[in-house]
Amino acid sequence: MPRRGKHAWQDGELHASSPQGWFVRLIAALARALTAESDRWFLWLPVLFAGGILIYFALPSEPDPTLPIAFILGAIGFAFALKEAPLGLAVAGALLTLASGFATAKLHTELARAPVLARELRYVEVKAWLEAIDGQENGRTRATLRVISVGRLSPEDTPYRVRVTGGADMGHNVKTGDAVSLKAVLMPPPEPVEPGAFDFGRTAWFSRLGAVGYATSDVERLQDQSSPPLGLALWAEIDRMRDPINARVRAALPGQTGDIAAALITGARGGISKDVNEAMRDSGLFHILSISGLHMVIMAGTMFWLVRALLALFPYLALSFPIRKWAAAAALVSATFYLLLSGAAVPTVRSWIMMSIVLIAVMLDRPALTMRNVAIAALIVLSIMPQSVFDPSFEMSFAAVLGLVALFEHLSQRERDEQADVSPVWRGLRRIAIISSSAALTTLVASLAIAPFAIYHFHRMTHFGLAANLIVTPIVSLLIMPMALLALLAMPLGLEYWPLQAMGYGIDLMVATGQWVASWPGAVSVLPSISGAALLLMVLGGLWFCLWQTRMRTFGLVIAACGLALAPVGTRPDILIDREGRTVALRDEGNSLALPPATRKDYSTENWLLADGDDRDVAAAASTNAFRCDHAGCIGKVKGKTIALVRHPSALEEDCRLADIVVASFTVSKACRAARIVVDRKMLKEHGAFALYLDGLSIRAETVAEARGTRPWVPERPPSTPALDLSVGHAFAHGDGEQDDESAKERPSADSDN
Repeated sequence: MPRRGKHAWQDGELHASSPQGWFVRLIAALARALTAESDRWFLWLPVLFAGGILIYFALPSEPDPTLPIAFILGAIGFAFALKEAPLGLAVAGALLTLASGFATAKLHTELARAPVLARELRYVEVKAWLEAIDGQENGRTRATLRVISVGRLSPEDTPYRVRVTGGADMGHNVKTGDAVSLKAVLMPPPEPVEPGAFDFGRTAWFSRLGAVGYATSDVERLQDQSSPPLGLALWAEIDRMRDPINARVRAALPGQTGDIAAALITGARGGISKDVNEAMRDSGLFHILSISGLHMVIMAGTMFWLVRALLALFPYLALSFPIRKWAAAAALVSATFYLLLSGAAVPTVRSWIMMSIVLIAVMLDRPALTMRNVAIAALIVLSIMPQSVFDPSFEMSFAAVLGLVALFEHLSQRERDEQADVSPVWRGLRRIAIISSSAALTTLVASLAIAPFAIYHFHRMTHFGLAANLIVTPIVSLLIMPMALLALLAMPLGLEYWPLQAMGYGIDLMVATGQWVASWPGAVSVLPSISGAALLLMVLGGLWFCLWQTRMRTFGLVIAACGLALAPVGTRPDILIDREGRTVALRDEGNSLALPPATRKDYSTENWLLADGDDRDVAAAASTNAFRCDHAGCIGKVKGKTIALVRHPSALEEDCRLADIVVASFTVSKACRAARIVVDRKMLKEHGAFALYLDGLSIRAETVAEARGTRPWVPERPPSTPALDLSVGHAFAHGDGEQDDESAKERPSADSDN
């Protein structure tokens, strides 16, 4: 009988010690584990759906419309082919969900398609319907306009919607829904400040926002225009209801207290001062100033409790009718009213969807606070707004809710498991301990859940947010928001004064707590940017840990740990060049970014420092000796390379001869051949902001255009322009020999809209 080696087949199966055998055993173990979790498969549908959306947005170029159809048909084919295999239908369902997310993102991109301004228009007349107007914390006013006409632009080139900023008195004589005219400087939506940074253009695309700018004249009401579109007319009626409410709130609560109360009731945050905003942000309480899930839950929950308590006073009603369902219906109506009153901002809409699902579950006698309801809400939100997958408020709100529901499930399961084996006295003491520690535990879990997103998007971490929220959350839940609801109910009777006074007292306590915690040493840290891969691993690990229930869930901690380990990995650019070519930043000997002297604070420089984990302000970063400057430009050195920032053409000849890298905000002639790299106005217009990495003799360049790819929200590159060669050590060239004096003119930036 022939001898069998350890890699041989035995009775039709692989020997357990062979590599193939280990693989088969691993697959079998995974299949058994997944089968044991079959009742949780549904919870992964929104995760897979979001994965399909991410795949769509990760593509370097816009896919053909037939590609989503091909994906869906392929997934259906897999379903038929694998229906007899173990977990075959589950795998096919996962593929179909991925394909559906991809197709949904593509569909919404096409539905949002609208003209985007191709070039700057100066002092152009804009006729439009006023959609929204609100104040900003810097004292200026921002107006969103549904465009009727823009100068002499043809209808096919006219943006659907524009946004302009102006002085504090802009629009004082107009209201939402009015047809207005004004003169403005309009520009295309701004590009990212560096490769991989936040892309406002993508956000603007899905808002059908085709231009941003600033008003250069007063806003005047047009008298000869017809009625606004029906949807805008209905919204205008709702929006106009907010003004008298805000006026009555501020009459009862003058000053900052009234401004914060108005923000919590109607969403009008423009009156809140910069100092209060910063204190609330540094103390970890900034989320309270923006209407979201917390406010929606408290408003709806308070109405639910009030209606049910009032109905319970009548025994006949309480015993004969489902007053719990009636209270849930009343809470749903109040939540919808609050949604409309607060302006129906995107985060508020998401919160309303989640709250509606919970209340509908109550009306249908289903469990309200379940992971399944969270999954349904996420699917609905992503189906309506697939771009929300990049929205910090979406990510943070669902992460917090997911963590809290997972905690609730775990504690409930433990209580059920231990109930039969523990004495009633011990169960009572344990329940008291859980109730007393629930506030700290829920705050800790929510803070941990949102921390990766806060670091990724905002590069900030508050260290005492747990303490601040432990103090403030009861004040908000038991005093501020219930009194806000009572004030709204009392306004038709003119009795809102006393509820507003109680609300104002709570607001004063909240602000005082925020300012106190923000003043603690080390209250906030600025952290360097982390990679998308690290964030993805941390999120996947958290989902794995929260969504599964068997021992397999602990593997999620390993995945999250891998993401955490990757977070600090990576190198930041040695040189950053802004999208206008007016300033640069280089890495000094202390590995910090240095700016030229007298550099002005703007969106680009602030975000460069934040992404670098640098808590200095722009003035401090510009006070180093890394640059030598005169009226014509600046010279700096980094890793043995010389960089010249040319501000006047008179310095061009000398700087081209001495510098390895030349940056100019105007077009440079072809005579500048001595420099290895020339980044001029034409190059920046074609490729956006630059990030340069120096490694020995080589210089590697990354550009915003390369990072953004060829997508509908990305301006088209002129067809005559060759693609930029980004190979290591490549010395790329420059303009076409034309000198553009107009490019040197100063103009206000649209960065405030970014």
